[in-house]
Amino acid sequence: MAKWKRAVPDAAQQRELKLDALYREAAQAFRRDGYHATSLNDIAKALGISKPTLYYYVKNKQDLLYQCHLAAAEQALQSVCAEPGLKPIERLHRTTAAYVRSTISDDSYSVIILEEKSLSAAQLDIVVRERDKFEGALLGMIEAAMQDGSILPGNAKFAVLIVLGAINWVTKWYRPHRTWSIDEIAEGVAGFVCRGLASGEAPAFPGSRLLENRQN
Repeated sequence: MAKWKRAVPDAAQQRELKLDALYREAAQAFRRDGYHATSLNDIAKALGISKPTLYYYVKNKQDLLYQCHLAAAEQALQSVCAEPGLKPIERLHRTTAAYVRSTISDDSYSVIILEEKSLSAAQLDIVVRERDKFEGALLGMIEAAMQDGSILPGNAKFAVLIVLGAINWVTKWYRPHRTWSIDEIAEGVAGFVCRGLASGEAPAFPGSRLLENRQN
């Protein structure tokens, strides 16, 4: 019996796996078609379940959007590079690349930021608070990079907003199976962001043909 229990997820673990699949499918649908154009029927059909089954896991579509935002905020925090020994600008590069990669991968929980207007005021307050944790991590890296001279001096908060604008907008224009791979886009965006902030010649970040001086 002990071996069986280790091999088969218990009820709580099964619920978590189902919620994970639900949030990823819903986030993908919201990104592709928009919140208002996506119905719970659409999401249930994509998952191969009935609409009433969804109500075991979420209260309604607005609650589902809210849960996707919270999952995305947690996923963003998981992108933060805290590897010791790296310069702040290198940690910023790794963080932004990992974040972009996570927002456009098949495993993304990311929802178009403009859809936040569909949340209630109370829900939005919580989402913003959770999202601010990632923003705070970026702020710390940029402040440290300004102090060590690798990033141009200036208002660190303003720099963070510029970085967030660049990396969050990727979900608006990215289309899978096009010219560039997810890794190329992630490294390219992170490279351009860090080059733009660098006080001098930026470190040699992981290569991407998008950073090369040629048209593709």
